Amino acid sequence: MVDAFQDAESVMAHLRALRQELLTTSIEPSGDRARSGLTAPQVSLIRSLVTEGSATVTELARRLSLSHSTTSGIVDRLQARGLVTREADPHDRRYTRVRVTEPVHGYTRELSEGPYGRLTAALEAASPAERKAVLDGLETLRALLAR
Repeated sequence: MVDAFQDAESVMAHLRALRQELLTTSIEPSGDRARSGLTAPQVSLIRSLVTEGSATVTELARRLSLSHSTTSGIVDRLQARGLVTREADPHDRRYTRVRVTEPVHGYTRELSEGPYGRLTAALEAASPAERKAVLDGLETLRALLAR
């Protein structure tokens, strides 16, 4: 009985972890799925760049109703984390534009695809034997629960 209870605890831990993996994503380049630790102004700045496109720090400050120095500091911190880049404006080299990095774009794609998109991608990367093992294990668990 004790062994079965410990196994049940282990199964529940796996199910919780799977739920967390399927329903959460991260914009950190390291791929860490932990909480991002982003502040509300940082999230607002990223959201602005994703929805409205690249911008200068001055344009971002206006969009967010923040001071130029505050916005510049936010961009510095996001750049240090690999979430945004500063690049010369292709039309006027006197200006620097802030853009989100690929991890942020990947994160927004994952959000739009939802858990089915992440699960499909994971299963596409699996071998046929791995996919069969996953499906067989889930079917066995459901059959055991239905008894």
